[in-house]
Amino acid sequence: MQTGGEFTVGVAQERAFAFVSDPFKIAACIPGCSDLREVSPGKYAAKLTNRVGPISIAFAVTVELTKVEAPSAIDATVSGNASGLGGRLTATATVRLASVDADSTRVTYTVDLGLTGKLGGIGQPVFRAKGDELSKKFGANVRAALESGAK
Repeated sequence: MQTGGEFTVGVAQERAFAFVSDPFKIAACIPGCSDLREVSPGKYAAKLTNRVGPISIAFAVTVELTKVEAPSAIDATVSGNASGLGGRLTATATVRLASVDADSTRVTYTVDLGLTGKLGGIGQPVFRAKGDELSKKFGANVRAALESGAK
C-alpha cells in the first residue's frame, strides 16, 4: 500500500531540510507518534497509535535513517509489531525537497506500507483509507510547522 503527497512551502530548501531531517521535529508531525527516542546514531524507537474503524492499534516501531543527502533527500525504514494483535508493520518512507526559488521549496513524501498477519487480513481497503488520511494530516502538519517558523 502506497501513499504520499506534495506541497510547496514558502521557506528556503536548507531551512526545510533542517526541519525534516530532525527526527524529533518530524515525529511531532506524524499523527499518533509518541515516545520517540534515539537508540543509536540514525536509529530510533517510537510508538505509533491510531484508530482504524472501531479498533485502536499500537505499534512499537524501529525507525532507521537509510539515506540523508542534504539538502534534498531523506529515506527511512520503519518496522514493528502490533501490541496485542497478530501483525507486523514494515514501511519505507521518503522525503524529497526541491528548491522552487530562493524562498520556496517543493516537498514530496511517500510511504510504502505493508501489514502482515491478522492485521493484513482485516481489510486492506480500510487500512488504505486510513493511510491516505494520515498521510494528508502529516503533510498538513509539516507544512504548518514550516510556515509557522518552527526551527
